[in-house]
Amino acid sequence: MASVSTQPQFRYTQPPSKVLHLRNLPWECIEEELIELGKPFGKVVNTKCNVGANRNQAFIEFSDINQAIAMISYYASSSEPAQVRGKTVYLQYSNRQEIVNNKTAADVAGNVLLVTIEGADARLVSIDVLHLAHIKAISSMAA
Repeated sequence: MASVSTQPQFRYTQPPSKVLHLRNLPWECIEEELIELGKPFGKVVNTKCNVGANRNQAFIEFSDINQAIAMISYYASSSEPAQVRGKTVYLQYSNRQEIVNNKTAADVAGNVLLVTIEGADARLVSIDVLHLAHIKAISSMAA
């Protein structure tokens, strides 16, 4: 006998938001799959994948709240549930009004040059020596 999930596909505990919370995603779900899931309902402007304790949750942010309402309404009345990689996905409005990227400055790519100097007395290496070495390195890369 097949087991029946008691987990509701929709939770209406939050008022409508342009950000939707998705649960029960495959752990290897990627941003492109979330965009494809939301694309029929409007413009997906931001996503956040692999969140939650089991990394099986995500957020989709639409450009307009009516697009998020359309997605929730469609799947609430459809006989076919929302799916990613054949797995039923549970949708609800998020308590967030936008997805905030909480990356620290260390997580964001930047222009950093790491220099290691070997075989030199550290007392002889000044900022001027580093500057000259840096200019020579850039000149040789441009040539």
